[in-house]
Amino acid sequence: MTDQGRGYGSEPWGQAGPYGEQGGYPPQQPYPYGQPQQPQQSYPQQPYGQPQQPQQPYPQQPYPYGQPQQPQQQPRPQQPQQPGWPQDPYGTGQQPVYRPQPPQPPQRQSPPPSGPGPDGIDWVAEAARLEAEARGEAPPAQETQPHRERGDEDVYFEEQEDGEEYVPFLSDEDESRSGRRKDKEKGRTERKRSGMACLTLSVVLVAALAGGGYYGYKFYENHWGPPPDYAGDGTTDVQVQIPDGATGTDIATTLVASSVVESTKAFVNAYNGSKAASGIQPGYYTMKLHMSAASALQSLISQQGGAAITIPEGKTSKQIYALIDGKLGLKAGATAQVAQADVAQLGLPAYANGKVEGFLWPTKYPLSKDTKPIDLLKAMVTNAKSKIDSLQLQAGASGVKLANAYQVLTEASILQAEGNNTADFGKIARVLYNRLNTNVTFGRLEVDTTLQYYLGSKTFTNAQKASTAGGYNTYVVKGLPPSPISNPGEQAIQAVLNPTPGNWAFFVAVDTNDTRFSATWSAFLDDVQVYCAKHGQNVNRTTGQCQ
Repeated sequence: MTDQGRGYGSEPWGQAGPYGEQGGYPPQQPYPYGQPQQPQQSYPQQPYGQPQQPQQPYPQQPYPYGQPQQPQQQPRPQQPQQPGWPQDPYGTGQQPVYRPQPPQPPQRQSPPPSGPGPDGIDWVAEAARLEAEARGEAPPAQETQPHRERGDEDVYFEEQEDGEEYVPFLSDEDESRSGRRKDKEKGRTERKRSGMACLTLSVVLVAALAGGGYYGYKFYENHWGPPPDYAGDGTTDVQVQIPDGATGTDIATTLVASSVVESTKAFVNAYNGSKAASGIQPGYYTMKLHMSAASALQSLISQQGGAAITIPEGKTSKQIYALIDGKLGLKAGATAQVAQADVAQLGLPAYANGKVEGFLWPTKYPLSKDTKPIDLLKAMVTNAKSKIDSLQLQAGASGVKLANAYQVLTEASILQAEGNNTADFGKIARVLYNRLNTNVTFGRLEVDTTLQYYLGSKTFTNAQKASTAGGYNTYVVKGLPPSPISNPGEQAIQAVLNPTPGNWAFFVAVDTNDTRFSATWSAFLDDVQVYCAKHGQNVNRTTGQCQ
């Protein structure tokens, strides 16, 4: 019921009221949604059946739930109802003036919308319940309101990408059958989404744990665990170059880059644990892929420099050509032919006049499977020029009365060919200096090695000894020969630039460990007699030769 004294319904005004009174109420337009809200008015909470008393006087209106109880007044006797006269609803005893009402056409009242009104109370349902209680009957079951589609003024719907309807968070709950069906379908969808979300989260967590475990293991392995290392002696051959001056770490880096060993740390550990590792020489080594660090280290040590060629000090160019042919597996004379045909490509200095002798620097040269003779010859000439510059041969030549660096190199080549013990190089250098710059031999060196070089033989005849032999017969020609006769090393060059002080003009090598020096011819013949006696001969004191 509303505060106008009647309930919602389709009956027109003027008929019996809801509680059996005779006569109707004056036609009043009911509030379509129940009791209007009065701003800033508070009503004390009353039990059902009692009207709410406003704090401000209101026009007398019939009470929706019966007559209010008046404790100070006695009920007046009921007056008979007069036709056409309205009932005294308030018990005042005053009869209103009769004013006949013109007949009113029945007005069709549109049923108010069901459900709770703005005050949150469903007055229609409440009135029905109170009437049933008054008659001692069970309250009627609440009707299910027909489903009404929501309009744009009620709730804004948004279509999701998957076609599901989106309902705002603060929208009213749809209790209809279709609404419950949608909620049920939505629950299944949400459960599916929840399941997929859980699965995705699980996969992410597993991946994160796996990644964290891997990097954690690597961190432990790099800091405290044993370093990675292959097992065994390897598989496929591979050639590796160890550079000059390489440390254990440098070698390890080279081997890791070539996939010979698995980790730098594994090889360094093996290297530091071996006394022989420090003897590993630069060069090209034939290794294998995926070797253990210990196997790789042992292979480097056993190869003693790997694939390389070592040029000894004091060898002639012809001897060096033969060594290269043999090392590279070439036919005899192949390297000599290259040196002659491609001499302009070797990089010789201008004062060499196209002569290779003296510029094939003696040392160890690495070999690869693709090394060619021209490559080795170029490397040797490059090293020789570098040493000539670093040892300052041009500046030091004048200090020993030589004209230039080329003469220093030539005298060093003779010293290298004559001496057999580096400890005697300083004294031999002094003998050569004294012969060139004193009258002991009248400026002649008088050594066999220069003539032997020219002849290409260890023996020669008296006639050959009397010839000039192209300037290489130092018994006849004063001074130095026109070019070096061998390829000297650094010790011989240093000895020429810094000869040992002394007056020696003669020397003879009795054996490899006994070289005797003398300042006079007579003392020299005595030393030669010792040498000849070792070979069952006597010295010819005129020529100074054994016979």
